[in-house]
Amino acid sequence: MLFTDLGLSQELVHGLSHAGLNTALPIQVQAIPLLLDRQSAMLISRTGSGKTLAYLLPVLAKLDPAKPLVQAVVLAPTHELAMQIYRVAANVVQQSGLDVRVQALIGGVASKRQLEGLKKKPQLIVGSAGRIVHFLELKKLKLAQMDWLVFDETDRLLVEDKLKNIQRIAQAKSALTTCVFVSATKDPRTTRIAQELAPDLRLVEVDEEQINPAIRHTYLICEQRDKTDLVRKIVRSLQSARTLVFVHRGSTAQDMVPKLTYHGLHVADLHGAHDKLARQKALEVFRRGQSQILVASDIAARGLDIDGVELVINFDAPSQSRDYLHRAGRTGRGEAPGLVITLVTKAEERLMQRYAHDLDIVVQPVVLIRGRLEQDATRDTTG
Repeated sequence: MLFTDLGLSQELVHGLSHAGLNTALPIQVQAIPLLLDRQSAMLISRTGSGKTLAYLLPVLAKLDPAKPLVQAVVLAPTHELAMQIYRVAANVVQQSGLDVRVQALIGGVASKRQLEGLKKKPQLIVGSAGRIVHFLELKKLKLAQMDWLVFDETDRLLVEDKLKNIQRIAQAKSALTTCVFVSATKDPRTTRIAQELAPDLRLVEVDEEQINPAIRHTYLICEQRDKTDLVRKIVRSLQSARTLVFVHRGSTAQDMVPKLTYHGLHVADLHGAHDKLARQKALEVFRRGQSQILVASDIAARGLDIDGVELVINFDAPSQSRDYLHRAGRTGRGEAPGLVITLVTKAEERLMQRYAHDLDIVVQPVVLIRGRLEQDATRDTTG
């Protein structure tokens, strides 16, 4: 279905067309008309399926540029995701020629520039709950006229250590506020909290595979000490323009990056040990194609939409299938093909069966022979 058939304004349709977007994805087809009718909803759809535009387009369509006050708030669990959503919203506004102001409010950076932005009376705020509550308590931000409250990556937002700030923001909403909860997975606990915040909640769930079927899933048995060298050889072999390498700990990334750099690879480093500005810089360098590898902890696995990631390497295998799901979703965005390679020791091979069973995917064993990845004929394919 085309965006022109979903009830959006001509300005938004034109802006999307200018960006090369004409056909709506399934979650957008289901969600946009519902949200344009101002019905609170929970959007459940796999990673990379277009959920951000599914809620941003109705929100932007309903904002009133004549009212110089905050009409919509989008909350995200990480600063990186908040800035990504902000950029998407700002780009849509610019491409569509909308007279709407968008402001990002995230912690970890100086608040002076953000305060200056608030003086311009933005209609849409995108940010982290902690920084938004900070400005509320300073009385620099008012949400009394908030028509929209969006919770992106709901299962990571509605957790114990964030609930206090979430509830403080939710107190500002009225009976007329439309609430939108967004996630790639359905979780009973967060669904219950969402229903408490929005009793009239409608469920919008796209019936599709959890992971893009065009993604190929593989694993390679190796010794732990050989993993960094294997990352180098795999990237060289596949000549991937953009590769995400996932690790559990920042110390692993700090050890790996200089070794890969020594061999002439351009590497950016994104993990929790960095301050916010360093993480943002690493992400931007990777987005612009100035580095071909981004070494990251799971902070990059949730919600981030980076175009052109051809390869995901799990340096450390995730212990939970849900974490594998979100990591794998960084490649194969939309319906594009992608490849995931998980480096495991023999003791970790059992995790491959778990991913295959829990996510209903085929995980193929591979080996690296003379610089080429080939299927490992000595092992049975999992799945």
